[in-house]
Amino acid sequence: MNRAQAKQILLLYQSGARDFQDPEMEEAMELARHDPELASWFEQHQAFQALMRAKLRQLEVPSQLKASLLASHKIVHPVVFWQRPVWIAAAAIFVLLLGIAGFLLRPSVPDRFADYRETMVSAAVRVYGMDLETTDPLQLRQFIAKKGAPADYRLTQGLEQLPLKGGGLQRWRGHSVSMVCFDRGGNRMLFLFVLKRSAVKDPPPANVSKAELAPLEGLLTASWTHGDDTYVLAGPDETSFAEKYLQAQP
Repeated sequence: MNRAQAKQILLLYQSGARDFQDPEMEEAMELARHDPELASWFEQHQAFQALMRAKLRQLEVPSQLKASLLASHKIVHPVVFWQRPVWIAAAAIFVLLLGIAGFLLRPSVPDRFADYRETMVSAAVRVYGMDLETTDPLQLRQFIAKKGAPADYRLTQGLEQLPLKGGGLQRWRGHSVSMVCFDRGGNRMLFLFVLKRSAVKDPPPANVSKAELAPLEGLLTASWTHGDDTYVLAGPDETSFAEKYLQAQP
């Protein structure tokens, strides 16, 4: 797990909530204990949550509310909304706005393909590191298979022609991701990330010839699906990117 992945998970953290004591949350919190930058960000995030809770607790209950509730001996006649006292109408509107704000500001669960692609590219750009340096494709596949990540990935003809540098393992929402690194030349790298198709709700097109191209983090990405696997290729932006690297095997 890298820093970007940990941040996405820690956004869902709530102090004292047992529901968040899962392996991913524990892994993210363990990373925060050893990463000063992540620890500082997490501390600020918790401080903001605490401040919001404190502000909500400081909201005063209308002084007339207690008296109204205790006056049970009185006959209460139903009235329409616009006939109620102003403070009750205002309180109702305030509660409604709080509910809307809570819905709009609640952290979204990063489970779409675009979230996955951004996380992988961020890992390649900011915290890149290979678990295994090798030029042997079989050795890399065996290493990846032992880690539980997709090892039966299919390379395009263009990628087959590039020198292999190595690869490793990434994690996303509890799923293992294969990372394969190629030497493009000129001290530049190409990164191929392979994830099981079932791990995302909206996988990209099921054909490399229709791969989805998108710039991200200063790189150009190509995304496609083949069989049970989803692919993301990231590398330097080139005008002939698709022609050079996405040509399918004959």
